Amino acid sequence: MTVFIEYEDSVSYASLKKGQLPFYCKFNLIKNDILLHHHDYLELSYVINGYGTETLNGITHKIKPGSISFLLPHHIHEIHSNPQTPLQLFCCMFDISLIFESSTDAELGRILLQTGNKLPSYNDLNESEALEMNQLCRTLFNEYQSSNIGKYSVIRSKVIEALVIYARSHSATIHTYPNHLNANKKKSDWEIIQFVHNNYLNELTQDELCKKIDVSSAYISRLFKKLLNIHFQDYIHTLRVRRASSLLLTTEMSILDISVNSGFESFRTFSRVFKKQTGMSPRAFRQTSS
Repeated sequence: MTVFIEYEDSVSYASLKKGQLPFYCKFNLIKNDILLHHHDYLELSYVINGYGTETLNGITHKIKPGSISFLLPHHIHEIHSNPQTPLQLFCCMFDISLIFESSTDAELGRILLQTGNKLPSYNDLNESEALEMNQLCRTLFNEYQSSNIGKYSVIRSKVIEALVIYARSHSATIHTYPNHLNANKKKSDWEIIQFVHNNYLNELTQDELCKKIDVSSAYISRLFKKLLNIHFQDYIHTLRVRRASSLLLTTEMSILDISVNSGFESFRTFSRVFKKQTGMSPRAFRQTSS
């Protein structure tokens, strides 16, 4: 069975309008599992109630009230909720530019960009941290729902506060890290998948991937078959078609521009691959939403 990692276009999902802060939040009661997916926004989630497990870039951990997770764009994740004690999550998604709008946030931004690499993607907050985070979540949600003057300024400041709580919860770990990564350290299997998700819009063949991460073509073939049960090139096409599908339904971009924006080397290839995967032409697909 093929494991399809879903792509979620967070901008469209949040129905953002021009001039709005690129931010979305909600409280989610998770009765059914959230399958493997990724998106182009940062995501901060916090468990209010319930128990379950979360898998971030191939690493599974238990989550409970007080568990906090932070993901960079295209980090791959899924959640399994305990049916007897379903999870209630506060989740907010926002553009990466939000944490770099002010030069005073540079240190925090550098730390957060290490998430999933030098910095763990999750933690269980202590009692005082959890109390503070609970209040922040409610304040953020109430402000997001309001039409108050200075709404987006308050939201940004509260998001930064929440990210500081997350970073400080790892303070002991951060202080033990060396100042630089070992450039020759071999990437794990899920780091390779992550690399593909970060670069699928660029020209990325299997041979080019092998050169960039210093592994054999046979290794890549076995890796994608083992983890995703799909060939490398087919997976690249799947990611690109999903992006193109989102753009076709949510923008007025020309179909030619969408093919380029989705990483296809030619319009002919785009049309052929799109029809093979969806069963209809890009034009017919766009008309399904009209």
